[in-house]
This record gives sequence, structure tokens and C-alpha cells, in this order.
Amino acid sequence: MTPMAINDINDVVAIEKRAFKNPWGKLAFINELACNGAYNFVLKTGQRQHLIAYFCFRLIMAELHVLKVAVTEEYRNKGIASYFFRRCLNAIPDKFDLAFLEVRPSNIAAIRLYKKLGFSVNGKRPGYYTDTDEDAIMMGKIFKGGSYGC
Repeated sequence: MTPMAINDINDVVAIEKRAFKNPWGKLAFINELACNGAYNFVLKTGQRQHLIAYFCFRLIMAELHVLKVAVTEEYRNKGIASYFFRRCLNAIPDKFDLAFLEVRPSNIAAIRLYKKLGFSVNGKRPGYYTDTDEDAIMMGKIFKGGSYGC
């Protein structure tokens, strides 16, 4: 696991396009790298350091907002996402008390992952996904004592 760098962006965008119905473009990820309070990590494997996952989130005061988590198709359902998620949270030097995110109700795999990591449903955002007018499920987790091991 390493911080995302500008030379990772093309691989990140390739995964993004396969993982999401309404993917972010290259400029969105470049802007995330420059954003204050943003934390962006990639996970690579093998001798050639093939990028297999990325994680983007922002820390705003003591709240962590999860923006993006994606794993390439060939590495899904192998525990990579939960392993990577935990490592990323533990790599943040700043303290936070709460993590939250939005997820599509149709993204069953992501909902299962977040529940496995201790997140719970705490509301919805009507019409959040403008491409389909789909609501977002809001999920959150309270962290105590600086322990982020999910």
C-alpha cells in the first residue's frame, strides 16, 4: 500500500470505469491528489507492481468521508477490500471519531463489505445518484480511542 501518485492515475481511471456506473474522470482524481485533507492510497501486487485497488477519502475535522473504494475484478471476493480498507484507516496520521459514506442500494457487495467492517445504515439521501435518480444509503461508524482497525 502506498499513497496514490500522479503516475497511478491512468490505472486508477481504468479500474474506475469498470467498477462504477458513473465513473470519475482523470481530472477528478488529479484534483483529489491536490485537495487539502484528502487521503488517497493504491494497492499494488507482483514484481511489476500491478495496481489492483484504490481508496479515496477526506478528513474534515474529526470526520472521515469515504469517497471511493475499488478493487479490480480479478481480485474481488478475496478479502482484498477489507484488508486494504483497514490498512488505509490505520495509515492516517490524524485522529477521527466518525467515518461515513454513501452507497447505492444496488451495490450489494459494497454494503456487505461496509457492514463487515462495522458500518451501519443511518439514513438515505433521496435522488443522490443523478445518473439514475437512485437514492443513496448513508452508512457510518463511530471510532473510539483512536482505534481504526475496523
